[in-house]
Amino acid sequence: MSHTVLDSVAMAYQPVWNRRRLLAAVRLSVLPTDPASVDAAHLMQVLGDDWPVNAPVLVLALDSPDLLQQALRCAPVPNTWLEVPAVLFEHPESLAMLSQATRRGHTLLRRGDLAGMRREFVAPLDARSLLHLSAEDALEALRSRPVEGQPMPPHPTPIRPGQIYRNVCNRGLADHCLDEAGAWGILGWPDDDVLYAGRHLPPACDEIVIRLLRQALDQDASIERIERYVRQDPVLVYRLLARVNSAAYGGRHEIDSLRHAIMMFGFSALDRWLVDQLAGADTDLAMHPVRYGLVMRARLAQHLLDPGSEEELRAEVYTTAIFAQLDRLMHEPLANLIDRLPLNDRVAEALISHAGPYHPLLDIARAQGEADSIQALPGICEQHEVSLEHANRALLRMLATSRDHGLAPEPAAPLRGV
Repeated sequence: MSHTVLDSVAMAYQPVWNRRRLLAAVRLSVLPTDPASVDAAHLMQVLGDDWPVNAPVLVLALDSPDLLQQALRCAPVPNTWLEVPAVLFEHPESLAMLSQATRRGHTLLRRGDLAGMRREFVAPLDARSLLHLSAEDALEALRSRPVEGQPMPPHPTPIRPGQIYRNVCNRGLADHCLDEAGAWGILGWPDDDVLYAGRHLPPACDEIVIRLLRQALDQDASIERIERYVRQDPVLVYRLLARVNSAAYGGRHEIDSLRHAIMMFGFSALDRWLVDQLAGADTDLAMHPVRYGLVMRARLAQHLLDPGSEEELRAEVYTTAIFAQLDRLMHEPLANLIDRLPLNDRVAEALISHAGPYHPLLDIARAQGEADSIQALPGICEQHEVSLEHANRALLRMLATSRDHGLAPEPAAPLRGV
């Protein structure tokens, strides 16, 4: 087997969410496992072959100073940014190297701590920044949030407009960064805080997905398109499968295929059922990054299958992966939820026992979504007898074909900063 650069690096991803709570970019962490056999020209060529211009912006975070310097000297890949440590902007020699890279066409993203850039008015080379928020930064930002009845915020915010922020640990801080201070995006999403805030609310389907579906049904869309929209919402997938296996449809038909379930429903009946779901649908945009994050992970598990795998197998793996965190959305133990559906034993084995043929796919997809623990990924792939090249190619295919739906309403202009 011929050697490629993807054999010698571990890759993990983190989504960047914009003011509409839609996927705006993806940060791809690249850790060389065999630095001597990795060169940036080969890596950039592989990415250039696989990264379309209509995909989300790809932020390359190369975890190797040598590899980063090589990449800065290479021709840029369209629709990608290079993440650069802030220290390289502080010295004349390295700043000259970065200046040359921008003239070649590279877009640079400066990575640093917000605390170290407080007094800076203009970033060198007019670069956008990825800024880490400390606990003190977060507290100061939250204290600056507008107070009802007061025309001006009580304190100026440390959050700068047009930048990307990381370590945003709660929803209030995310809302402040995106809606009030004009941030370009948030790296990651405070899933735990958003889900905890809604723990007392009944489980609900995504209103935007339901409206997309009804619009598609009205246009006599193909069943493939209908299924693709349903798959955007784990709760909707679960409820649809539960419905067609209920007494209302003659008892347990043991329908475990989403497409079969849609066909059993029929488009007219599906539309009427969606109207019922719309009555209690979730309109909270903060839930979209939670749901779409699960969709991305499920699609990654599916791409980890061999490319020639049968469609039925791919669909079952997707269903398994999209249900992996269903308990957090439905507020019930996962075992209870899965027991109510006539799913294949392989599905329950992967979700409940963390074993069986689908478990390696879910485990690797989980690890590739945990960029802060990227060092563990090579060992996890080895444990499951999956090559790094296969895992990396699956990840790049998933990211390159990620298309977030765009029916979220445009937010109001931020209070300041843009």
